[in-house]
Amino acid sequence: MANDMMCGALAAELEAQQAVQAGGPAQQARSHDLRRLRIAKRESQEKFWSRFGVTQSSGSRFETGLAIPAPVAILLRLYVNGRLSDGDLQV
Repeated sequence: MANDMMCGALAAELEAQQAVQAGGPAQQARSHDLRRLRIAKRESQEKFWSRFGVTQSSGSRFETGLAIPAPVAILLRLYVNGRLSDGDLQV
């Protein structure tokens, strides 16, 4: 249940990303939400980010505030909204 609430909050934050410039307070909030989601799923950075085609190193940077590229943000949004599953994202 808490994971569903976190996913909903993350989805709202990701949708707001397009209206906010990188580096602002909203960007930092999203970064922390991504980290919390990954930790709630009990996954390493490597496992979590690899499903989106992102290296562990880049995923770590996203979690600390680096702007997320549009294609990755779209995949994240679809994933947290339940429109994509882990099976859909496997390479």
